[in-house]
Amino acid sequence: QQGDFEVVVLEQDAQWGGKIQTTRPKVEGLGEFIVDGGPDTFITRKPEVWTLVHELGLGDQLVKDTSEHSGIYILHDAQPIQLKMDPLGFALSPIMSIWGKLRMLAEPLIPARRDDGDESLAEFATRRLGREALERLIGPVLGGIYNADPETQSIMYTSSVMREMEREYGGLFAGTIGRMRAKRKCREAGEEIPPSFVTFKDGGKQLIDELVEQSTADLRLNTAVVGIERSGDSYRIVTDDGSEFEATAVILATPANVAARFLPDIAPEAARLLETIRHTNLGTMSLAYRRTDIDLDEGLRGLMIPRKEDRAIDAITVTSAKAGSRAPEGLVMLRVYFGGAQPETATMREAELVATIRGELRDLLNLDAEPVMCQAFRWVGSYPAADAGHLERVAQIEELLPEGLLVSGSSYRGLGVPDCVRQGRQAAQSIIETITA
Repeated sequence: QQGDFEVVVLEQDAQWGGKIQTTRPKVEGLGEFIVDGGPDTFITRKPEVWTLVHELGLGDQLVKDTSEHSGIYILHDAQPIQLKMDPLGFALSPIMSIWGKLRMLAEPLIPARRDDGDESLAEFATRRLGREALERLIGPVLGGIYNADPETQSIMYTSSVMREMEREYGGLFAGTIGRMRAKRKCREAGEEIPPSFVTFKDGGKQLIDELVEQSTADLRLNTAVVGIERSGDSYRIVTDDGSEFEATAVILATPANVAARFLPDIAPEAARLLETIRHTNLGTMSLAYRRTDIDLDEGLRGLMIPRKEDRAIDAITVTSAKAGSRAPEGLVMLRVYFGGAQPETATMREAELVATIRGELRDLLNLDAEPVMCQAFRWVGSYPAADAGHLERVAQIEELLPEGLLVSGSSYRGLGVPDCVRQGRQAAQSIIETITA
């Protein structure tokens, strides 16, 4: 929107939003549901979405995710156990042994690593909190949130805040206390402190719809790019219908494995490195039940499932407990995550997938009732699995790209929606500076 630029956005799908998808299925006699396939809450610690929402005038459409401080359960020996972090609850919890708990409590005594080097989530958690904490606590929680294998996933890409706390405060316990104090001082000074997590009244796609509504760009759906060529100081983009576009600059906002297909002739070494970024599968299934048919612990908001439990699903959340009316009165809606620990589940036929997930719900939650609504979303081979050292690899790729060609999105410098917003702004600003230099 800055300056006098002609911007064309080409999207091969029939709708905008990528993994941010919201549907509103109606069930006769029961009412309408709001179903998010991908992201359904946004963290405000990373301010990019919070800022963008208010720039778009959508602030009044945000509501606090009321489940943010509620019960997280971890599957332990096939039993859902509530994760309690108060001193007495933690001491009595069967999730960890007494030796594992003592090792966690020794975290403030562990020397801090203060460099910027990367490591896996597993290496970080083991170093700071111990191996048992990784396997029974940190791994299930972060694995459930990020659909990631902690043994390989980069901490600097996935959860750099933990390394920032270690670098700034010397450890996680000290960092948690320090940040709580800083937040309290801001509140006492009259500063606005947003909720930790927010969601949209009508689902995550509200953000996408408003961006499309306010955009001044030439937006084209159902338009697949089949080739990009460099011609002097410009680029020629060819689409599947034979159309051609000449551009001074190009942003590839695609998964890395897709971007690689466009670059063998333009930037062969960058293409080779892009192909080495692994992508895995991800899926969610939302299922709704009559409240009288489901008997959940009152505090249950999420169940995280360690990989060692060998289940076909990765996590379960109670989405109807979030702020806003996700499900009609008298109904409970669950969202099941799959495709992480067992990638093959994301490629099952629909009937087999439904049967598999219902079987898991029967085993884990004693839930055998027929759902009144069921809807699945899948992304096969397009969910980034960033190994340790990922950001260094991305920096190499960026150095190898020719002027005016950039990559942006969740495959590169951060997984969440705030990270994608930040990267998009940075890419746009870089192009503006290049063109106007």
